[in-house]
Amino acid sequence: MKESKIKKFYEKNKSYCTMPFKEIYNDSAGSYRLCCHAKVYQPTAKYTTENTTPFEYFKSPEMEELRNKMLAGKKVDACRVCYKLEETSGKSYRNGEAFRDSFSKNYGIPLGLSAGKVGLKLRVFSTYCNLSCYMCHPFNSSTRRNEMKAIYRTTNFVDRSDGWALSQYKNPNYKQWNKIAQDILDNVHLIGHLNMIGGEPLQLPKHWQLLDKIPEEHAKHITLYFSTNLTELRYKKYSIFDYVDKFETIQFGVSCDHYGRKLDWMRYPIDREKFEFNLKEASSLVKEINLTSSLLNIFDLIEINNYYTDNFDKPMTFKNIIRGPLMLSIRNLKQKDKDILLKKYEKLPDYSYIQSELMIEPYDIDHIKMKKYCDELSKHRNFNWRELWNEY
Repeated sequence: MKESKIKKFYEKNKSYCTMPFKEIYNDSAGSYRLCCHAKVYQPTAKYTTENTTPFEYFKSPEMEELRNKMLAGKKVDACRVCYKLEETSGKSYRNGEAFRDSFSKNYGIPLGLSAGKVGLKLRVFSTYCNLSCYMCHPFNSSTRRNEMKAIYRTTNFVDRSDGWALSQYKNPNYKQWNKIAQDILDNVHLIGHLNMIGGEPLQLPKHWQLLDKIPEEHAKHITLYFSTNLTELRYKKYSIFDYVDKFETIQFGVSCDHYGRKLDWMRYPIDREKFEFNLKEASSLVKEINLTSSLLNIFDLIEINNYYTDNFDKPMTFKNIIRGPLMLSIRNLKQKDKDILLKKYEKLPDYSYIQSELMIEPYDIDHIKMKKYCDELSKHRNFNWRELWNEY
């Protein structure tokens, strides 16, 4: 398909997205979703990691029907996050760079397996994580759940008005894990990209076991991407550097939301010196540093960007935005602050994602709840956040 026809297709089609054609994703509750930003697509809600393997889900008739809907331009309710962003700024995760860069050389648009290989982004290795980041949803981190349980005396946040997205986290049991792993190995010739997520993937034994089982003739055609807090590069006998020659490429997307003492509080209990040492040791593997914008860093994005580009020569991305818990969302800023930030960040990388979020109407929630929550965390951590954020 010629470039002009491709462009016309995308301009005309307001629902098509590459993700259902090229990626298999599941969350920590065991639900398969179209991507990490999408809600659960109801026709496929019956498929979970408890009863369905990744490629069974991907090849299901319901997913084929979904892809046909998208090609026909029919909107999908599960994708309303992107549709809402497009209403404000015209740009979303659906039609950003990943969207444009996913063209098949043969078809112009990726038509499932016929157009090439797919990627896996699966939360099936465990939710163990050594950090309790202040904005992390409890079902993604074991340390986070422990801290939240200590504060709220509960592990169930489903009905809380402040927006914690915790249904019951579900790590696959032994039998389910073996079926999933075997399904991945049986279809390894179809895989071009493995996105390792957790928990903290570099500290999860099952992740290392799977890497060892992938035959070298297939591994050399697979890119590994780690969504990592980069606090540890090794686990027992394993070292990520031992796998560099086995796989086509290894890349790190490093989660990092500030620097200095503010980083210490936001990503508690991070060892900042070790984290920065690892940034240098693994420099050849670090593709990008990914910041998640929230009320506690939205005023400092340029300073944060300068700190990591000046000291570590690594690009930062600003595509990730907190949309839950609601009390931490930048949508809740006063309009005068939004106007200032919209002007201030015009030249920032990924500006459009921040722009879209700031232009959307605020949630019906005020800063009092956010401050109370941060006070409770500070008391538990014996680490006062108010000394670091004068604006609050």
